[in-house]
Amino acid sequence: MGLSKPARLEAKVEMPAALSHPVVILGLILIFAALSGDAAERLGVPWITGCILAGVILGPDELGLLTHEKLAAFGPFLQASLALIAFNIGCKLTGARLRAFGARIGWLALIQLVAPVLAVMAALSALGLPWPTAVIAAAVSPATAPTTTYAVVRRLNASGPFVDRALGVLAINDAAAILLFSVVSSIAVARLGAQVDETWAALAATRQEALSLVVGVGLGAFYLVLRDVIAGGRPGSEDRLRATLYALLLLAVGASLTFGLSHLLTTLAMGALVANGVGAVEGKASQTSVGDIEQPLYMIFFVLAGAHLPTADLVGHGALVIAAIAYVIARVAGKYVGVFFGAMALRLDQATTRYLGLCFPSQGGAAMGLVLAFNDSPAVHSLSPTSGDLVEMAVSIVLLGVLFSQLFGPMIIDYAIRRGAGACDPATPPRE
Repeated sequence: MGLSKPARLEAKVEMPAALSHPVVILGLILIFAALSGDAAERLGVPWITGCILAGVILGPDELGLLTHEKLAAFGPFLQASLALIAFNIGCKLTGARLRAFGARIGWLALIQLVAPVLAVMAALSALGLPWPTAVIAAAVSPATAPTTTYAVVRRLNASGPFVDRALGVLAINDAAAILLFSVVSSIAVARLGAQVDETWAALAATRQEALSLVVGVGLGAFYLVLRDVIAGGRPGSEDRLRATLYALLLLAVGASLTFGLSHLLTTLAMGALVANGVGAVEGKASQTSVGDIEQPLYMIFFVLAGAHLPTADLVGHGALVIAAIAYVIARVAGKYVGVFFGAMALRLDQATTRYLGLCFPSQGGAAMGLVLAFNDSPAVHSLSPTSGDLVEMAVSIVLLGVLFSQLFGPMIIDYAIRRGAGACDPATPPRE
């Protein structure tokens, strides 16, 4: 967007040459992530927020230990980490799980997916932002931070119908949000780059996303075939299955980036097929295998994502900050109003109607990963400088919105879970 940084940010901390090796940097990032995450939890804040704030401090707008060049070098790492998030989302989309949620959860998930898109589009358009910026920012607005909500639920030890509905909406929402953003952002970039007909752009984007899903299903099916070959109780078979799963995930990311497909949809479809193609016990084991490396990857991911946050834009760029605040307010209001009236129409209980819409205010890894991967895509890099500035403006609005939502979101979720779960089952309120 061509934003100049304040003079106070010009002096950066120079990292010694001996500490500039990428592997050393990764180790340092993981240490900072562990310490900042632990400090956040001690303060009653989700560890994700601590990692993001650590990234902000280490990033190019503050200390400068993670420069723009170093962040660019870690681009593939961010892509792989986000693909793991998408894979885990796909693993939750089993037929049994979706049937257990019921049709009403599906309707609520759809309503709270569409409502924030319309609300953010209206808010940003009212501020006079160009349509591509408003469309791209609106397209990512449905994405939530499920890890934040899970962390609050675990901390409160909450359970019951209200919590089940909240987690059910989350499971469906992020899978649909990835699909929605992939299609809408592809159409927007196609229109910016070639000024082609909207219908043709929509068909081209849909074809690419459909092909991404097909590739993901194919890789998932290939894993099931290899599983039958490798499994059998021989010594080390479980380790070999785990290595096979890691290998196919890397192939999914690499092939998608090479051929211009969505690595998010590819790995999401792969996760869904693997989860549905094996038994419940083995499916849980597959998720556990990925979980062995999941937490360290996520910790590094959130530090790197935090380093991308444009905190320098908070100083001297009031219009951008206002746009980010409008984005957050419109997104939260859209989700709440959508769920409120949706629950009323579906004749759900009062706790669901009043409080369920407050369970999704935070955005985190999914939203940050979507816009960062999008901004780093070849399609965006091929745009003219003017068109690229419109995309970068949308990315800055979303990233600032994520920062703001991480500051107040956990408190709203805590309030909603306490009131909602307690109202559903007054005799057994959530424990402290």
